[in-house]
Amino acid sequence: MTTQSRYPYQLKLYDPNDPEFIVHSRLNSSLFPGDDLIISTCRGYLCFTSLAIEPTPQGKYLNDQLEFSLPYLKWLLGVMARFKLTPNQGGYAPGTMFDIVQLDKENELYVFRGAHHGKNGLMIYALENRKRHSYIDPQMSQEFDLYDVYLKDHGLMQVLLDIQRKYEDGQL
Repeated sequence: MTTQSRYPYQLKLYDPNDPEFIVHSRLNSSLFPGDDLIISTCRGYLCFTSLAIEPTPQGKYLNDQLEFSLPYLKWLLGVMARFKLTPNQGGYAPGTMFDIVQLDKENELYVFRGAHHGKNGLMIYALENRKRHSYIDPQMSQEFDLYDVYLKDHGLMQVLLDIQRKYEDGQL
C-alpha cells in the first residue's frame, strides 16, 4: 500500500550542467564557508539552492533547494518590505512574525521573520514551500533561510529585484 506524500510536488534539483537552470547569483560567505548559495531560475521557478563545495566523509555533496513559481517573488518582495515598515506606513501589526500565501495548488509559500539563534541571532527570512518536499528528506517540506547579510552585504536583494523585473518584462 502506498501513501500520498504531504509534499507531492518537486521541480528538479539544481545541476550546474543542466542548461534549463539560469544562474543569477552564486554566493559564498563567512556564514557558511563550505556551502554556496545559488539563485537560479528554471521552467518558471525561482530556486534557492545550497550546494556543498566540499564532499561529506562519505564522498557526497549534500545540497537542498527551495523552489516556487515566479509569480510568488513579487509577493515575497512585498512581505520583506512590509516587515521593515511600521503599521502606519503599511507594515505588519506589532508582533507579526510570519505571512503565508497560496496562489496555486503546487506552491504554498510561508515566510517567517526573526532571529536565527544558531547564528548569533542574525536576522533571517525563513522560507518554506509547504507543498514541495525537501530533496534531502522527502518527509519534510522545502525550507531555506535567507540571512539579511546576504540581502544587504552580498547584493541578494538586488538580484531578486532584477529577477522580478525580468519576469515582469517577459524575459524569464
